[in-house]
Amino acid sequence: MYLRLPQFAGTFYPDNPQVLQKMIEDFLLQATVERFKVQPRALIVPHAGYIYSGAVAAYGFKILENYHYEKIVLLGPSHHFSFDGLALSPQGIWETPLGKIEALGKEDLKNLKSNKEIIESLEIHEPEHCLEVELPYLQVVLKNFKIISFLTGEINLKQTADIIDTLLDETTLLIISSDLSHYHSYHEAQQLDKVTIDAILDNDIKRLEEYGEACGKTAIEILIEIAQKEKWQSKLLRALNSGDVTGDKGQVVGYASIGYYSSLNSST
Repeated sequence: MYLRLPQFAGTFYPDNPQVLQKMIEDFLLQATVERFKVQPRALIVPHAGYIYSGAVAAYGFKILENYHYEKIVLLGPSHHFSFDGLALSPQGIWETPLGKIEALGKEDLKNLKSNKEIIESLEIHEPEHCLEVELPYLQVVLKNFKIISFLTGEINLKQTADIIDTLLDETTLLIISSDLSHYHSYHEAQQLDKVTIDAILDNDIKRLEEYGEACGKTAIEILIEIAQKEKWQSKLLRALNSGDVTGDKGQVVGYASIGYYSSLNSST
């Protein structure tokens, strides 16, 4: 069975379990979010080093507290490979400093067994950080879940969204891993990220494709396609850029957390 060891512990996030746990718990304590009557169905969260985007990511993962999911479908960009379709991590175990998580592969997912749009690839997943960095947060806020991990290549949007949608149900959460604009000045990044976030919240794939800037744009477009079909509603939870964190506003990276629900009726 495939064992994926943590590739980015000690760089993107702490490799000491106690330090990592406390860092995430502190971020979660600082995050305040509105509660709704229904369980979240999907999230968009950033994937930079925790010192940069960890506080923003916490707003997304905070809304999962006190809920249970049996499976988490993770979807993000490949920063190292170009390919057609979706790359699925094989059946096995993903390990972080906080423990091990079972990963489901094609043989576990009967809907995907014969699908030619999906390739299983250790090579594509092994050097990629965008999904790994989400796992410690999930391990802190949730218990006893399995993951289905995809990286996006060149896709047919509607067909791919339909594939992902077949994996989703009331006990399965979809997580999109994406940062926003990269290496613009602080104020330019704010403007660009507002365009991107507004397009996402408006479910406007065309505007996102033409004017939005996000490394996980393809994965976000898949989510929008599903959200339109399922009539999910989106809620911006938090947005800022690395200049807000470090004070260095020369070249910054943008981050946002966005939640998706079947209804936005408040529980308060």
